[in-house]
Amino acid sequence: MNTHDPSMEETLFFGQLMENSSPIELLKQILMNSQHAIVVTDADRNHGYRIVYANQVFCRHTGYELAELVGQSTSILQGPKSNRRVLARLSPALEKNGYFYGSSVNYRKDGSMYPVEWNISAITNDAGEVTHYISLQKDLTNMRRLVRQIRDSTEVFKQFYLDSLGKGSRFGSGSDSVLKALKRSAKLFNGRLKLKDNVELFQDAFPYQEPEEDKFDELFFDLDEASAGEADQRLNKQALSAEEFWSDSPIEEDDVESIVGALGELESETGLIELNGYSEARFKNVARLYKELANTLYFCIEFNDGALMIDEVAERLDAQATNSSFPIEFLLMFNKDISSWLHEVFVEKQAGNVFAGESNAIMAGEQLLSLIGKE
Repeated sequence: MNTHDPSMEETLFFGQLMENSSPIELLKQILMNSQHAIVVTDADRNHGYRIVYANQVFCRHTGYELAELVGQSTSILQGPKSNRRVLARLSPALEKNGYFYGSSVNYRKDGSMYPVEWNISAITNDAGEVTHYISLQKDLTNMRRLVRQIRDSTEVFKQFYLDSLGKGSRFGSGSDSVLKALKRSAKLFNGRLKLKDNVELFQDAFPYQEPEEDKFDELFFDLDEASAGEADQRLNKQALSAEEFWSDSPIEEDDVESIVGALGELESETGLIELNGYSEARFKNVARLYKELANTLYFCIEFNDGALMIDEVAERLDAQATNSSFPIEFLLMFNKDISSWLHEVFVEKQAGNVFAGESNAIMAGEQLLSLIGKE
């Protein structure tokens, strides 16, 4: 029987620490020397959680002096673009769980805005009653800047790629290195940076909108306990209508034409496969067309998740082209989801949420890949 109690173990070690330190002095050193912005409030929800302490990092981030903050509600940091949906969840979550994790936009004393992540925890007395809340906050401005740098790099790759092709096929073999670089950029979003410490970068970056000078967009996110920090879990993207998506001119018209053309050919090829059954030549053609779709979607950073899935299916399909027992019905299902998604976004431009179809296509792709081997 496992009798290990992590909380008891932590209490014992903390007790040993206190033998050589004053609790007040230790707390003071932690708060004053932390590299994170820290604010402590009372537990009075009715008065908006009044600030009782803020460290110097917090004061630098907000532009307020400590004396200006003490006694003020944390709502002093809110403004028109603060995420009301997240704020509405804050108090119920604190009362139910004793902690809250989420992000929004804070307003500095001078009225400027900055994206921020909160980690809020309850502080209790000996009777277990909540007396205060402590919030560790992270300024996400630098991470947003990194997103823009990656996006700008992708645009440079795109221009180089198109220039190198000249009047030839948009998907020739002469720029394989450029496409590989684009894929590495996409996988950067889908892999290493999707860690607990960086998850907010991707939530805030999809969908991306270039902010005007000294302004931020209205994109926010909130994470629950189950989703925070899952590096291998596909993150939910903030819902975005087709109208909002196209207002940012996210993709060139010639790229749209390539998508529409590839979709038309795919409908013909898969229709013949559905009618006549297996054909190695048609499987090869479908794989080629999926490659074309993926290569175009890599230029539209919002859909890199979908592009990666289409690309992987294309590679697996090409490798399995001689397999006459290939699960055709699942290929047709995947193609139907791809076609529906891309038609809604790029042809009809009527999607209520441009990422909903992408999610369906990714799930269909995962199901298809699970049924076929790698060779």
